[in-house]
Amino acid sequence: MTGDGARALDPARTLAWMREHGDVLRELLGEEEPGASEDEAGPAGDAAIRAHLRFVAVALEETAAPPLDEELVGFVHDLPAWFEEGRGLYAQHLATGAGAIALEAHLQFGAAPGTDPSLDAGLRRRVRIGGWIRVFLLGLELRLGPASDGVATQTLLALEARQRELGKLIFSLYHQATAEAVRRAGPDRVDGAVRDEIGQLVVLHVHVRTLIDALAETLPRAS
Repeated sequence: MTGDGARALDPARTLAWMREHGDVLRELLGEEEPGASEDEAGPAGDAAIRAHLRFVAVALEETAAPPLDEELVGFVHDLPAWFEEGRGLYAQHLATGAGAIALEAHLQFGAAPGTDPSLDAGLRRRVRIGGWIRVFLLGLELRLGPASDGVATQTLLALEARQRELGKLIFSLYHQATAEAVRRAGPDRVDGAVRDEIGQLVVLHVHVRTLIDALAETLPRAS
């Protein structure tokens, strides 16, 4: 929620903290058990998405200015139960997102759904990430209380406004990461499976980075 005063969140500081505390993320990834569904597994499966959002919660608590930092103490521990409670909303988001996938494939790539399996998979992945982000933001808004009513909606709108920028960043970083993998391991060892894994990681990391930027705009100002 915007207003007078300094931002409660400095994206550069938060992202720097996250880069320096990969051990925290690895611990959270270990706590998220993938289910039987194929969408649960993988570098950007539902389990990994939830772990990354819990990592965001830790980073916010560690780097936000007062009083936001104190208001977020323990939020990371409440998120697993909140994610479970929000599965209905998540499923609703996926159902709604099916139409968005078809439209985006047509507008951005001139493709019809089903004509490019890798494109369809990538767009579905983005819809799943967006669904868990929606659940996360609603939990964050509830944690912050009535003074922060509307933060979830404002942040989702800020994310929507960044979709073109997000897509370009994913494309750019994917090609950089793939080129680096080829340089290190050689082209023969960077097969389709490796490229898919790189793509999943890039998509998830870019969404997290964009979420931090959006939250810096919409969270309550520092006191």
